Amino acid sequence: MPTLGVFVAGSALPNTARGSAINVDGFRQLFIDDHVIAQMQSVRRTFHAAKRHEANPIIHGDHPWLDGFAYLYGSVERHPETGKLRLWYMSRFKKAGKFVWTMCLTESADGIRWTVPKLGLVPDRHGSRQNNMVMSTETHSGFDECLTPVRDPQPANPARRYRSLFWANDNGFRGTYSAWSADGVKWHNDRKALFNDTGDAGSIMYDVYRERWVFFARPLDNQISRAVSFSRDFKKWTPLNVIFQADKAKRENFYNMQGFCYEGLYLGTVTIQWEESGRYALEPHLALSRDCENWRWVNQPKAFIPHGPRGSWEEFNTQMGAGNPIRMGDQLYFYYSGRTYPHSPYYWRGRDELVPKASVEPDVNIGLATLRVDGFVSLDAHYGGGSVETKPLNFTGKKLSLNCAAAHGEILVEVLDASGKIIPGFARQDCLPVCQDKIIQPVAWKTHQTLANLKGKPAKLRFYLNRASLYSFEITA
Repeated sequence: MPTLGVFVAGSALPNTARGSAINVDGFRQLFIDDHVIAQMQSVRRTFHAAKRHEANPIIHGDHPWLDGFAYLYGSVERHPETGKLRLWYMSRFKKAGKFVWTMCLTESADGIRWTVPKLGLVPDRHGSRQNNMVMSTETHSGFDECLTPVRDPQPANPARRYRSLFWANDNGFRGTYSAWSADGVKWHNDRKALFNDTGDAGSIMYDVYRERWVFFARPLDNQISRAVSFSRDFKKWTPLNVIFQADKAKRENFYNMQGFCYEGLYLGTVTIQWEESGRYALEPHLALSRDCENWRWVNQPKAFIPHGPRGSWEEFNTQMGAGNPIRMGDQLYFYYSGRTYPHSPYYWRGRDELVPKASVEPDVNIGLATLRVDGFVSLDAHYGGGSVETKPLNFTGKKLSLNCAAAHGEILVEVLDASGKIIPGFARQDCLPVCQDKIIQPVAWKTHQTLANLKGKPAKLRFYLNRASLYSFEITA
């Protein structure tokens, strides 16, 4: 199964420059920003939302030991040994008039049909352990929400191969606690809070580029904003640094955030709680960073997974879970939970008449949204065509390939030296037209099948697009 942005520990950080040229070795180059772009003519950048799967919702909490809710305050992974997908989600059951919050595990071979393992770990309201629960308020230090398991690719201690943080607020516990597991199933946790200055709705990721842990947190003294903290050993963490500061004058509320490494980039989804007429919902919005410390929005007004229509299972919420997107063939799979009832307001608190009323029974389920590989952004040109020129690039590979949609048009590629002069044999008229819709489409010229003669020499690429879309390019060995 193809992997996403595999990074070898100890190699150069992504997109670092050698001299004045940009190093493009090791990763596909997306056009999500202008990092590699020098200029564009008659080309527009289009941002793409993920598409809902027709089978949605695909995961629910309708089991005898649960009360029917499945929140994706959790994460998803492809197990590196079995190849199966595993998804951790939050649910609850009522016992003695009080809700007990739980984390549950479900598995899938195809990402659409999910099975529920009977793990024999956590007792339900009747004392039975024949269920898929891995943690509860009763068994793990007042657990309340947001266990987001992430696998350590190089664990110093195999007993702590899986790491997470979770928010506790019961049984005398309050704060953010550290948790660990050898297999992602049997979990242990510290009984002393790791953070006392963060609230709920947090998540973690592992930074494979810089080999460190990342905590996306809600500061207790600034709860409508998002902050980040880093750690090498999961014990000592850097002070919280706010990366998205909400503006009350603009009625902003950044509810939670997830992040992942993708082709040399850091991508994140920040859930914004909208309180507007016709848009009362929590929706994820795409964000970008190149160091995981300085973040910016990617087409912020539009959601990556918009909330659903009136009366739908996802009318009020499309919050995403943690973990890397799952690659299935030419598609990326993203999982999210939807709700049929509105979240408590922040700006409209005490003004219940403004908050939409649920039109169906309260419920929470999990759905799937898909996106073309590298399909976050495309560069598009229609009739008459357009062009895109890169900045000078350094590369040690020789094979140029495109992720493109040109079945009804064409793409031509021209190669220039660092000064902007066309290199003989690599002119526009020398290029064999690309007229395919493929994730990996090789580029060749009449007298050159590859860029082998140009290795180690800074060069620019100029793409000529006509009725075509370009998502990314890559230069490989």
